[in-house]
Amino acid sequence: MPRVEGAWTALQRQYGGQISDAEIDYFFACFVLGLTTPAFTDRDPSLHFDVCRALVLIKLPPDRADAALYSVPAPTQAGVESVSELIESKGVAMGHAVQDEWYD
Repeated sequence: MPRVEGAWTALQRQYGGQISDAEIDYFFACFVLGLTTPAFTDRDPSLHFDVCRALVLIKLPPDRADAALYSVPAPTQAGVESVSELIESKGVAMGHAVQDEWYD
């Protein structure tokens, strides 16, 4: 999935070396959650979670994927917590754009 790959690359470029790997992994999981949310609004939440995990596993090994999906890492810098919400919202916007492309 090109958008997932692109998000991983962008997060690495933007935050690599500045915050912990766990935080980058968590940001990635937040983006994937946002990206897939529009398609799963009226569906079973466990199915949505399974899809998110499968997509996160594209870039992360299972132990890191599960950590990113099941826990919030301790922030290494001020403001990191609010970034996850921003990243998820960008994912949601991109998810809506993808849906619009499919239905146009």
